[in-house]
This record gives sequence, structure tokens and C-alpha cells, in this order.
Amino acid sequence: IFTKLIFCLFGVYVWEIFQTSGFEWSLITRSRRFSWPLVLIFFLCRYCMLLALIGLIVALNDTSPINCAALYTFNSITGNLAILCASGSLMIRTAALWNKKRPILVALGVLAIAQWAILWRGMFVVETIFSPEAKGCVILKTNHVFMNISFFTTMGVDLVVLILTVVALGQKKIHSHLWKLLFQDGLVYFCITFLCNAVPAILNVLDLN
Repeated sequence: IFTKLIFCLFGVYVWEIFQTSGFEWSLITRSRRFSWPLVLIFFLCRYCMLLALIGLIVALNDTSPINCAALYTFNSITGNLAILCASGSLMIRTAALWNKKRPILVALGVLAIAQWAILWRGMFVVETIFSPEAKGCVILKTNHVFMNISFFTTMGVDLVVLILTVVALGQKKIHSHLWKLLFQDGLVYFCITFLCNAVPAILNVLDLN
């Protein structure tokens, strides 16, 4: 089921990239100005996730001998980079809403450093090897506790950023309707990001395997 889900997500993600490829084309044709560092973060987030999905598909379906340690490290790096870039883009937006006030910048900076450190460490907690009997990569050792910490840290960071964004928007648009506040200022995106991190965190805690 998990393999089919990954293939489904990969198909949806590739479709989404093609549907929104107008952004890349606007940069190539120079009809849109390259804005540093937002565009760089956008591309890293967008294509690291694609690479992570491809790596997962290879890891789940390859039956020939392969360097599983390198593959899983690649998947961890690309997946965590996608998470970091997504959280980073949300932080930049939040800082802008607060007019780059120093206390907010310091708070967001501390959160970013903590998240980066934990996710960096999380890239190396899985030990794998190719098994001829299983005809695929087999996980020898992992740290479920640290993985839980990693998931919940990401959830916590996104929640704090969401709260800061809601407060900032509430101060700027007190008289706006709720739906307009959610859709025009991207709070729906914050909520979806938080839920997407919550699902793997809860599943990892339940340890259904």
C-alpha cells in the first residue's frame, strides 16, 4: 500500500509541477524578476521533493544490488532540504508581515537553527544494507525516538510560525472576513503544511509496523 501511495504522490506532484511550470518559464523569459532568496528557496523546495520521491521509488522497487546507505542518505538529504526550504519560506513571509521587527527575526532565527540542527542529525540515523534474500534494501537500525523528535519539531516550528502569522494578519486586517484572511494571506497553506507533518509524526508514534 505504501509503495502505491508513493507512486500516486509522485504522479500528483509531477502533474502539479507541469501545471505550475509557468513560473519557471517566466524566469527563463525574464518576464519575472529573479528575487533572491525566495526564488532559490522555492526551487530547492520544489525539486528536492521531486528527487526525494524518485529516491523513495527506487528504494522501494529496486531488486538489484545497490548502495542502500548512499540511497537512503540521498533521500534523507533531499527530503529534509525540502522541509527546511518550506519552513524557511514561511518564516520569510512571517518576518515580512511583522515588518522585520528584531524580536521576531531573533525568534524565527532561533527556531530555524534548531530545526536545521535536528533535521541535519536526522539524515544519519538510518542504517541500511542490501539483502539478497529480500531483494531490496533492509533497514538494520534506526532511532524512532529521534525521528519522533524531528517530526514534532517541524510541527512545532510550523505551529509557531502560523501563530505569528495569524497575529500579524489580525493586526493588519482586523475588519477582513475570515475566508478572505485565510485564502488571500496563505493561512490555508500554513495549515496544510502543519497537517502534512502531523500525519507521519503520528504514524511514527503509533509504530504500526
